[in-house]
Amino acid sequence: MSKPREILKIRDLYVNFYTYAGVVKAINGVDLDVYEGEVLGLVGETGCGKTVTSRAITRLIPPPGRIERGEIFFRKNGEWINLLNLDDDELRKIRGNDIAYIFQDPSSALDPLYTTGYQIAETMVVHNRADWNEAWKKAVELLKETMIPAPEERVKNFPHELSGGMKQRVVISIALSNDPKILIADEPTTNVDVTIQAELIDLLKELQRRKGTTIMLITHNMGLIAEMADRVAVMYAGNIVEIADVWTIFEEPMHPYTKGLLACVPDPLKKIERLEPIPGTIPNLIYPPPGCRFHPRCPHAMDICKKKRPPRKEIAPGHFVECWLYASEEERKEAEKE
Repeated sequence: MSKPREILKIRDLYVNFYTYAGVVKAINGVDLDVYEGEVLGLVGETGCGKTVTSRAITRLIPPPGRIERGEIFFRKNGEWINLLNLDDDELRKIRGNDIAYIFQDPSSALDPLYTTGYQIAETMVVHNRADWNEAWKKAVELLKETMIPAPEERVKNFPHELSGGMKQRVVISIALSNDPKILIADEPTTNVDVTIQAELIDLLKELQRRKGTTIMLITHNMGLIAEMADRVAVMYAGNIVEIADVWTIFEEPMHPYTKGLLACVPDPLKKIERLEPIPGTIPNLIYPPPGCRFHPRCPHAMDICKKKRPPRKEIAPGHFVECWLYASEEERKEAEKE
């Protein structure tokens, strides 16, 4: 079996937000590979940097945010392009075309002044994928694909005339309109009820199976990760602390934070008297803890954890952990000297 090819590589990414209260160090040296055709789950508590990381890929960081440094490589037509080096016009050709987003809140993602059909068709026309007549026909087809009833009528509706589930399907239709290579789904089921959540998950799985689209799934819902993801990257306070395939994350988690996250999830097969919360609170990223950012909440914290950021170690093929627990005694002593 051949090794999957990378389609996206993020290297040493730092993002800060310059607020009146101080500089928020939101993303702190993120390294991440995304493979062609996979579903990569990006998980962590609210505010850990999942959305900021995904938006940095196409430089959608709003002010007062700023990408301080890093490299983001996207493989297009067999060549690697550093997205952070492109001018705005070149990047616009990729954003919404090769890399598309399903945003968290469909109501704010859709323009209330235009019909759903216009908004889907416009995406294709702007990227020269079709003229208006062809784009309008394809908009109807996309709504049919996303299982919206009476799509010929729905293309004439304005967003306020649709339910929350239908709005999210329209957002998915817009994202899929140009057959993107990478689809970034940011909490795609947050604002809809449980029944619609299940339908949207089935829809994304079917579209991914049929089109082979690479999906980056951003969520804090571990059940959704278990059902959809091939690999999982766990984020905490702007750092990626563990990466592994989905089975390994659930059955053999290594990082104390990953173990804490899973301990918070109820298991229907076990009788549990009480769920174990992760002690402490998320750190203030204007004044982040030195060393490992998780050390104030970690039951296994050592002196070195408070001084130096742990190195990334490959525990098993494809299983990476940033934690001093898995460093050798020599590595700890060497870090103490620096």
